[in-house]
Formats: sequence, C-alpha cells, structure tokens
Amino acid sequence: MTLLRTVILIFLTLQTLFGKTLSLQEAIDATLLTHPDAKLALYQLNMAYETLGITKAATYPELSVNAEYYPTKTLVLQNNGNFVTRDHFSTHLDVTMTYTLWDFGRTQKRINAAQQDAESALALNENAKALLGEKVWQAYYSLAYLQRVNTANALSLAFYQALYDQSRQMKTVGLKTEADSERFYASLLDAKDLLETSRNEERKYTHLLSMLTGFLEQDIRIEDDFTALSHTTLPSFPDTKWRQMLKEYNAELEALGAKIKQSQSLYESSKAENYGTILFAGSLGSDTSISSYSSNQIGIKASIPLLTGGRISHQIEKDRVGILVAEEALRARELTLWQELYEAILDTKRLDTTIEAKQMAAQALSKTVAITQGRYKEGLATYIEVLEAQHAYDNATIAQSAAMLQKIASLAHIKRLIPKGASL
Repeated sequence: MTLLRTVILIFLTLQTLFGKTLSLQEAIDATLLTHPDAKLALYQLNMAYETLGITKAATYPELSVNAEYYPTKTLVLQNNGNFVTRDHFSTHLDVTMTYTLWDFGRTQKRINAAQQDAESALALNENAKALLGEKVWQAYYSLAYLQRVNTANALSLAFYQALYDQSRQMKTVGLKTEADSERFYASLLDAKDLLETSRNEERKYTHLLSMLTGFLEQDIRIEDDFTALSHTTLPSFPDTKWRQMLKEYNAELEALGAKIKQSQSLYESSKAENYGTILFAGSLGSDTSISSYSSNQIGIKASIPLLTGGRISHQIEKDRVGILVAEEALRARELTLWQELYEAILDTKRLDTTIEAKQMAAQALSKTVAITQGRYKEGLATYIEVLEAQHAYDNATIAQSAAMLQKIASLAHIKRLIPKGASL
C-alpha cells in the first residue's frame, strides 16, 4: 500500500514538470500586458494627459487665417451728400493673433486642476495594476492549493482502494465479513467523488488564470512555493504605523487626494472669473471690393463680466461643495481600507497559529493511521476505527493547506493595500 501511494505521488509530481512552468511574476506581467482592465486604466491615463495638454494650450498665442468671399455685397456710398447703395463682389483676408495677457490666474488654476487630474489617473492606473495583481495571486495560489488537495484526495483514494482490496481477500479466507468490504467500498466511492470534485475546481481556476493571463489552459504549469510563502511573517508594527503606511502608499487614496487638490484649483479658477480677461489682439488684413485697402489693427481688449444671470456665483458654489465631497470621499475610503487592512493583519497573524496546529495534527494522525491499520490486520481494531483515522488525517492535511491559502490571500490583500513600505 505504501508503494502504491508513493507511485501515485511521483506520477502527480511528474505531471507538473512537463511543459513550461509559469511563475507568479510571469502571470502578473502577462495579465498587466493583456487584460482589458489594465488597458482601460492606461487609456484613461492617456486621456488625462491629453486634457492637460489642451488646458496648457491656453497659455500660448493663437494664430488664425480668415478668408471671406461674397459674390455680391451691398455697399453704401456717399455721392454729392447723398447715400447710395451699390452691389459688388467683396473679399476679405486677414491673419489674426490673440494672446491672453492676464486673466487673474484663472488659466493657471485650470492647468493645476488638469495636472491633479492626471496625477489621479496615474494613481488609479497603479491601483488597477494592484487589483489585477491580487486577482492573479489568489487564482495562482488557489490553483496550487487545489493541486495539493488533488494529491491528498488521490492518495486517499489509493488508501481506500487498497483497504477494499485487502478486505475482499481477507473475506475470502474468512477473516473479515461482507460488512467490512461494503463499508470500505462506500468509502472508496466517496473518495472517487471527492477527487473528481477537486479536479473540477482545479479546472475552474486554471480557466480563470487563463482568462487573466491570456495563456492557453494547457500551457499553464505553476510553481508550488505554497509552503514557503505561507511561512512569511509580517513586520511587528503598531497599528498607527500600519495606518500611516496605508495613507502614504495606497494608490486609491493617493488618487482621491489628488481629486481634492483638483477641486480646490477649480474653485480658485471659478472665483477668478469674476475679474475678467485682458487680451492682446492684432491682425493684418486686406479687403477688396470697389476698391482695395488694408484693414490692419493691433491693440488690447478687456472683458469684465457684469451680469451673467448667476452663472459664475453658482459655479463657485458648486466647486466649493466639490471640495467638501472630495474630502469626505477620501475620509470614507480611508476608513474602509483601514478596516480591510486591520482585518487582514489580524487574520495573517492568527493563521500562523492555525497552520502550525494543523501541521502537528496531520503528523500525529499520520502515525495514528499507520498504527490503526496494523491493529486492524491483527483483528485488534474495527474497520470503522481505520476509516475514522484516515478521514481525520485527510481533513487535517487539507485544513493545513486551506489555512496556508487563507494566509496567502491575506498577504496578497495587504500587498495591494500597501504596495510599498512593508516587504512581503
């Protein structure tokens, strides 16, 4: 029976060796390169940069060429003290330049707002990468966990198959009853069902990892550094430092902070609109009709809004409230993320104890299975005791792997919330 278990374990191990092994970092890199969420965040960042460029364009002179042609145009002429009209073709051509000399900082504030919007988009791009990275972590190590469960279930199936075969042989010579064989056969069927169920779950996560990375399912072979990663320990920081690192390094909070600055700049820009604008304007023109003449002009234009129907005051109030909304959005999100981080830290520390306890239980139960099996052969234990011992061992083994997976998931969540500041 021991030889059979060894052969199955070697076979399952060899399965993972054929084909290129996909590391976690390779899976993350492939996901960030091909996944629509990553591309969407990048495109939104590009749009923010273009918006910034559009806003900055207001600080440069504008030069335009204007041309007009009228096949017929009614002209008013004076003749001997009388005004007469005459229809004639008319053309006009000019080159005009305008430049904003002073708008009381309104354009610069809008540039600052666009700059902060770009900073927010950059942070959201990093946050999108972190979210995808966490998804890959969870899918990758869920697959590693299920492969371990498959191995445990395959070994369990081999154990029940051997017990069933053994009971049939012992029944033939009159050492065991039909009840022993039937009970072992029922356990054998349950073991087959468990193995098929876990294999089905493995196929689901293989498909998920394929969807994330863009790799074909048959090309996915993962590295099992499950145990090493699950032994990672968190730094012993006080809660105040964890929270400070969250505020300092979390990309989502950084984006919301940039939104506050953007709202403040828009508010200042709206207030400056009350003071109007001073423009430089100049043009070189030529008109042709009954006669030809130049129409050149150069000067300064000032525009001050006197009556706007309340548009400016409403815009100022809207932007003021926008600051308050952005500030509360940051506070609310910081509270939510801090709760998530706090729970993940507690779970990670608790799971260290759970993993150790499950490991010790599995080691003890492994010895119990061997002893109980030997006692059963000698007639000193019942088949029920053998089944109970094996069932307890299987549960402890899978529970240990499940606790490892939970810890890895918590570590992945912490890494997303604090991508810097804590080495995980």
